[in-house]
Amino acid sequence: MKKIVIFILISLLIGCSTKKEEIVEIPKYDDIVIKASWFSFVDFRDNMQNKSEEDFSSEVENIINTLDEGGFNTIYVHAVSFTDAFYDSNIYPRTLILPNIEYDPLNIFIEKAHKKGIRVEAWINPMRSYLEEELIYVDDDFIVKKWINDEKPYIKNVKGRYYLNPAYEEVNNLILSVIDELITNYDIDGIHMDDYFYPDGVTEDFDYEVYSERCLNKCSLKEFRTSNVNNLVALINKKVKKANLVFGISPSGNMSYSIDTIYGNFYDWVDARIVDYLIPQIYWGYNHPTKPYLKTLEEWMEVVKGTDIDLIVGLAGYKIGVEDVYAKEGKDEWIENNDIISKQIQDAKELKVKGISIFSYQSIYKPIKEVEKAVELEREKFEEKLLGWK
Repeated sequence: MKKIVIFILISLLIGCSTKKEEIVEIPKYDDIVIKASWFSFVDFRDNMQNKSEEDFSSEVENIINTLDEGGFNTIYVHAVSFTDAFYDSNIYPRTLILPNIEYDPLNIFIEKAHKKGIRVEAWINPMRSYLEEELIYVDDDFIVKKWINDEKPYIKNVKGRYYLNPAYEEVNNLILSVIDELITNYDIDGIHMDDYFYPDGVTEDFDYEVYSERCLNKCSLKEFRTSNVNNLVALINKKVKKANLVFGISPSGNMSYSIDTIYGNFYDWVDARIVDYLIPQIYWGYNHPTKPYLKTLEEWMEVVKGTDIDLIVGLAGYKIGVEDVYAKEGKDEWIENNDIISKQIQDAKELKVKGISIFSYQSIYKPIKEVEKAVELEREKFEEKLLGWK
């Protein structure tokens, strides 16, 4: 009798030890249409503050389930927004948006998303840093604060916010160390950047000293700054490629603004093959007087034509039900129509781009009450388009 009992117990133990958890395969970037949403620092600020680890995890699970049911397969999660960290970093201080927490936000997102087969790319803003008034909350040992206090040229104040200067090797090494930290310590599926390069309104004194030392009478200030951005992009790409991950950038949909104002020359990135994809922020409707959606999308398709660089279309979920104040003509388009996003997704599909990404999560799933009904009407239509796009 004892032998029978022992045999049964051993069998049960073996059965428990060999039982495998269900493994969800994470789709490979090359094999899928990208159907993405951005989850920004604003989403964190408005929806994720003052939560226990249990409550935070539960909310992330709800977010991932919502995206999964809506047909999404990728999420761009802010990991670095202002030389801060939404993860456990040994380099950058924890973001002021989620203070006094002991858990790891990024890791929770990755864990919950991967269980549903949703890709996670760590979203970084490499050059944008703190506001002047925020520095009192930042540890004096933080390298960026030391640079500010020591008046190093590596970081400068522009209209009350600090920005790193990519002309310097010290700055690039700092940014690369953060990239290395993310790709080494986290099971991410890629690194994603958006359109914060040189700040809008940057003046000559931001970097004239280093420009005059290296490039005066040899190149223009615009060429110098563009070259610095290109160099940073190339360095990040090299680091990411060593880890066999995907790297892409979301530039402003306004081409001249990107190239002439913030010095993000996407033509150079495509020519040099230092990105896997571009997600231009085509945040306009069909009736916009200067940047109508279809014409702008076709212009961006020309940028990557004949290359292996993918085009993903950035769409403005935050404009649903809202007056487009900068449009003048066609400013009520987003109020009068409840199918703009779904039409834009259909156009992207018919034009055979790589996919779409909607900004932002809360604009489409936790909208303000004033536009809640409009978003619901749009959402029903665009989720159907996403679920049907294979």
